[in-house]
Amino acid sequence: MTIQQCKYVLAVAKTCSFNEAAKQLFVAQSSLSISINSLEQELKIRIFERSGKGVYLTDEGAEFVKYATQICESSDYVAERYKTKSIKDKLYIATQHYDFVADIFGNFLKSVKSESYRFSIREIETYNVIHDVETARSDIGIIAIKDSDLDVMKRYLGKKSLSFTSVIKVNPHVFFRKAHPLSNYDRLSTSDLKEFPYVSYEQGEHNTSFFTEELCNVSYIDKHIEISDRATLMNVLMLTDAYTVGTGIMPSALNKGDIISIPFESDEFYIIGYLLNEERKLSDTAGTFIELMEASLKKI
Repeated sequence: MTIQQCKYVLAVAKTCSFNEAAKQLFVAQSSLSISINSLEQELKIRIFERSGKGVYLTDEGAEFVKYATQICESSDYVAERYKTKSIKDKLYIATQHYDFVADIFGNFLKSVKSESYRFSIREIETYNVIHDVETARSDIGIIAIKDSDLDVMKRYLGKKSLSFTSVIKVNPHVFFRKAHPLSNYDRLSTSDLKEFPYVSYEQGEHNTSFFTEELCNVSYIDKHIEISDRATLMNVLMLTDAYTVGTGIMPSALNKGDIISIPFESDEFYIIGYLLNEERKLSDTAGTFIELMEASLKKI
């Protein structure tokens, strides 16, 4: 199996046509078909079925596409990372879905004086933040851990040679639109929120309690919405009476004050900090970002 074969499969899966995929890849259709047939024989699976309506994935093919996507993305990432080897300032950050990280990253960019650099910030699920730092795809991982999960999480991270440095502890807050029926409350409890829809970030297949980004126990919630990105979360909050629970840190410049936060009654709290790979040396650029992050969060 080669990366090129994986790319061929993804192109056919996307276009639902061997002919169209060949055109987009600038290869002969016969070469494309032979390569995929060879891959199917090697793996002893059938990736595509042809019908009068076109080409479609088999169940085995759909599963293979998931792995092929990961392989191609990793290949592209490695090629890009080492293609820019001559560039001194490089920083790759993985983070859970937090506005304050985007705000800190913006201020970091303002401080950069280099004429050339490669920076990246990825908002992804908790498991993938950890995986990114473990595999050196990211230099820094930013997460918030619930205090009740701290010991379990530290043991989990230790097995992966990752360190977690705590920066700040914060109490949970409820977020919703300014015109929400509960906007005049000073504090909110689970009973206050019961009739309203709750929005949380989906964590994919790694949906255990210590990977969730919110403190709420969803077992008592009747209306639950899972989303995958911050933009969708904001739109849902602004257009409905839905709410979410977060750290309480949200720069008003990012939402123009249309989303507000109110303290949530809970015995738990968040510990916000950063992950580093203990087997890698911290770059000066990464150190600068961490200093800025620590200074920004400690002002809150």
